[in-house]
Amino acid sequence: MGSTTPGWLTLPEDEFHERYRPAKNFTSGYLHRVLVRALGSAVDGVPPDEALRRKPLVLDLASPLPPRLRFYVYTATQHPSERQPGTFKIQLSVGVTRDGKPAPTEAKRRWFDRADNIRPIAMGYHPEWKLFILWDADLHDLNGGFTFSKNVQTPPEIVWAALAKDISHGSRRLHGGLTETIVAARPHRLVEALSLRIDLSNEAMCEGLF
Repeated sequence: MGSTTPGWLTLPEDEFHERYRPAKNFTSGYLHRVLVRALGSAVDGVPPDEALRRKPLVLDLASPLPPRLRFYVYTATQHPSERQPGTFKIQLSVGVTRDGKPAPTEAKRRWFDRADNIRPIAMGYHPEWKLFILWDADLHDLNGGFTFSKNVQTPPEIVWAALAKDISHGSRRLHGGLTETIVAARPHRLVEALSLRIDLSNEAMCEGLF
């Protein structure tokens, strides 16, 4: 990544998490650094610290990924209180209004930002398991977008399969009869997982599964 590669990018894994992982809430700066480290040479230029602190994060990327993607990265958590025990989830909080302006907290509905034709990626990172979970942003933009702090979930078996095989995908039924396919992967398989996520989303749209 050139002579301007930041020091945090080359730290050993344990040292990186010890230095940059927050004691309590996981900040966008930490999650975005984890993302950039996982993508490795697929990132074409590391964003400055100011950009790393903001959600979403736009990254310039190298083949086989699209030239640019817009990442909405949240902390993935697991709560026994969910209807399905062991379910993993994120809570969507950032988006734009229908006219593309940043959505204020009081906005009833919001959408993922697609400005400049940059595809959004909705994903979670579980710090304990060191695992990425990728949901279908296209699906969650349908039928009027999503509400502030909407729960987006994945069945635990998709996560357990990814921990066992490094990458996995599976489906879940949503309200209204829709089916969402979710991808999960360890960091060293994230480029492959992103390619799969994009292919699955495109297939669903082309086949009219939404």
